[in-house]
Amino acid sequence: MKHSSILWAYAACLALSACSSDKSSKALETTVHNVFLVSPVTANGSFSRNFPGIVQETRTISTGFKTPGQITSILAKEGDHVKEGQLLATLDTVDYALAVKQLQIQYDQASSEHKRKQQLYAAGNMSDNDFEKESAALRQMAVQLEINKNKLDYTHLYAPSSGVIVKSNFEKAEMVDAGTPVFELMDDSKLEVIVDLPVSGYISHGKSNRYIGSSALLGDKTIDLKFISLTPKADNNQLYQLKLGVASRVPELTSGMNLIVSIASGLSSDSIPSDTMLEIPLRSVFDNDGVTCVWTFNPQDSTVHATPVTITGDGRHGIVSVISGLKADSQIVSGGVHSIVDGERVKVIEKTSSSNRGGLL
Repeated sequence: MKHSSILWAYAACLALSACSSDKSSKALETTVHNVFLVSPVTANGSFSRNFPGIVQETRTISTGFKTPGQITSILAKEGDHVKEGQLLATLDTVDYALAVKQLQIQYDQASSEHKRKQQLYAAGNMSDNDFEKESAALRQMAVQLEINKNKLDYTHLYAPSSGVIVKSNFEKAEMVDAGTPVFELMDDSKLEVIVDLPVSGYISHGKSNRYIGSSALLGDKTIDLKFISLTPKADNNQLYQLKLGVASRVPELTSGMNLIVSIASGLSSDSIPSDTMLEIPLRSVFDNDGVTCVWTFNPQDSTVHATPVTITGDGRHGIVSVISGLKADSQIVSGGVHSIVDGERVKVIEKTSSSNRGGLL
């Protein structure tokens, strides 16, 4: 009898436990999260995307002598800033000067002889053919004299443009051939910014784009950039090279510096898809297994679903731009995005104010 009572009590406990579990499960099933919804805001007919860029010099010039010889002086070193026309190095001029002197003597003698031949020709004592040969020989000697004078001048190496010496390849007393680079000169009079665009950036690129450069090293200062070219062929990484020029001289800007380039499009809504010109609150965005998403609301059954989106912007002022994945008439959850699961039924507790469309204020 006592054993039977114990069994009955145990069975009663199990029944109560099961009831409690069923009530808890039902409570979870009936739990409905309250959410606030916002609608994306069109970005006034424009949107911007940020890309990393690198500053580089417009060109690097390999400069060398136009004639061979032995270097007698190196007048610039690596890191020196030189001006156009500045003397950089010289060669031994002894042999070149002697060659000029020798030809000058020969030319002077031939010139005097030619004057006497002119008198003979004028008196009819010299044939036309002989006189023409004499004149041609004198002109040829004049050309040779000019060539040797040029070679003498070529023993002086001048900077072809203003810039910075980035490399010096020879030292004093070394022999150098004609055309061999003695200096590598970086022309810093004009700087360019190189940006590698992905396929989406290449496709959406337009003629009315505006380009702004910024860097933490420059503080709040921004740099106006101008379009130079966009390579229509992708590299092995499926990137297209965009080349931008610096609109005005910026002393703080140096070759090799990294910039963040903001490409702002001024295209109208008629020329680009409507889902590329939207702004949403940063708090609406969440990471779903490595995919950037927002919760979109389905008014038919009051459920929310994770929708992948492509965004840009640094989230300044709590706003990001949506490049793709979202329609202008979508409604999205504005907060508490980490407490919701996909397909969950939710309760909307606040409608977006017409004076604060997008919930951005």
